[in-house]
Amino acid sequence: MTASTGQGSGIRAVGGSILHAKELAAMTAWYGELFGMPIREIGPDQPFYAFDMEGGVDLMLDDHRFAEDQGKHPICMFKTADIGRTREWVVRSGIPIVLDMQRPHDGLAYFNVLDSEGNALMIVQSDWVNPDPARPMRGDHPIRNRVQSIVVPVTDLKRATEWYARLLGQAIKPERQDGGPIYWFDLEGGAGLLLDDNRQHLGWEKFPTFMLNARDIREAYRFATDRGVRTLTEIEFDHHFFAADPEGNSFIVCL
Repeated sequence: MTASTGQGSGIRAVGGSILHAKELAAMTAWYGELFGMPIREIGPDQPFYAFDMEGGVDLMLDDHRFAEDQGKHPICMFKTADIGRTREWVVRSGIPIVLDMQRPHDGLAYFNVLDSEGNALMIVQSDWVNPDPARPMRGDHPIRNRVQSIVVPVTDLKRATEWYARLLGQAIKPERQDGGPIYWFDLEGGAGLLLDDNRQHLGWEKFPTFMLNARDIREAYRFATDRGVRTLTEIEFDHHFFAADPEGNSFIVCL
């Protein structure tokens, strides 16, 4: 991506994580149990299910039945308040657009791009707010219905850090470039963006694309193992563990 002028992309926050689901109903039920949340009915023509998560960064399961011709499905959504200006910035910056502007109905517009690592990303402008969001059945559920960070798998951490710094209009913080496998950005709304080169997980089927929040990491780990969730690691650094859903999508649970 080349440098651009003006006000930048206008992207300052993430809107949600997107998981491709082969079996939408089964995956929705599985995540509903993980979060302790009631599940709304899924219509026969409905290709996705969105969990209303605390903090406004949602988790969307999508079977992409109407997007089978797309080479890659987006792993997350970025929010903008002016999608026309954001698209102009994307074009000027030489970022590949893999799905051009879609306007399914009034108040919603989106398009998809590729980042420097080949990940598909959705850029969205939406004025819809769920007037009756679903909430966990227990306020003290061990794994909270909160996406703490979007996680982006990368191949070249330095290249990806520079790419996302330009996209988000942020300066790179040298103290976060310590030679380790990650770099992270703090975004509006409280959720972060974590870049991970997964050098310690190269044999995994799928790399994590989101991070969930736990009230107590040991209680969350017991809850997961007691319910047969496939854990990929034990608790690491008294802070987090990795797990996977029935379709092999991995995720992080952390304090």
